[in-house]
Formats: sequence, C-alpha cells, structure tokens
Amino acid sequence: MIVEIRISSEKEYQPSVSTAINRRTRFDIKDGQLITQHRYTIGKKEYIVNSIFDLGSKQTVVDGVKRLIDNDFDGAA
Repeated sequence: MIVEIRISSEKEYQPSVSTAINRRTRFDIKDGQLITQHRYTIGKKEYIVNSIFDLGSKQTVVDGVKRLIDNDFDGAA
C-alpha cells in the first residue's frame, strides 16, 4: 500500500511549495506477534518505524495506556 500525503513547507499553505511523504506499510504475523513496518520517504530521506503487538496478550487498552504513562514518568525522572 502506498499513501501520499502533502504538507505545506511554509507557514501559510502554498500548493506550489509542498513536501511529499510516501508511506509503505508491511504486515507480518510471526511467533504469535503482529509486526508492522512503516517505511516513510520524506523528500530524499527514508525512515523505518517498526511496531510489534503480542496477539496472545491479555492486557487491555487501559493497561497499555497506564504502561505508556509510567514509561513517560520514568523517562522524565
């Protein structure tokens, strides 16, 4: 899947001045985990973002949010 998003490069949008962002997403299921890989190309620079989700997890969304908040507090200390 390829998605193109156009964002303005100036404070005020000018259609003639914009940066293209291309995104490709890959999904794999391996060893009970869903692995997503997002490849972003912004201008001539490429970024890769991986996310891993445990499919057998018994945690809820609330548990995940609590963990993120705890990690944020730990990082700030």
